Amino acid sequence: MADVTDNPYMKVFDRWAAAMEPVVGKGNLSMSRSKTLMNSEKYARIFPLGNPALSTALGGEECATSLSFQVDSFARDDYDAQDTVFAIDAASHDCMVGMGFRRTYGAELLTDEGDNVQRVTSRYSRTYTGQLLGEGKA
Repeated sequence: MADVTDNPYMKVFDRWAAAMEPVVGKGNLSMSRSKTLMNSEKYARIFPLGNPALSTALGGEECATSLSFQVDSFARDDYDAQDTVFAIDAASHDCMVGMGFRRTYGAELLTDEGDNVQRVTSRYSRTYTGQLLGEGKA
């Protein structure tokens, strides 16, 4: 019988948040796709894009899934916002690669109209079989 993989979304978010909090500040992170509520000059969010099964058993057990996440980094539009938003993205990238993800899209610089906010979007994906890189098997 195949092992059932756990749902790793919260494990990814917890590790990412721990790495990003020193960069953007406490409370300036989310796992929501909703409109960004920036309370400071820097903000970052991560959200899942899907988790399709790659290998399953007839009984419904999953042996491997394909995880994908989008990470958005934000900085207010001041004299160095573009440098700041790319620095936030770089810190996020290091964390995601450290968990075994590879960037599949980005880093793309976007401007949110009317908010004077710079945004960089990156997407990541990896095959997941129950363990993130750097994590001991439970």
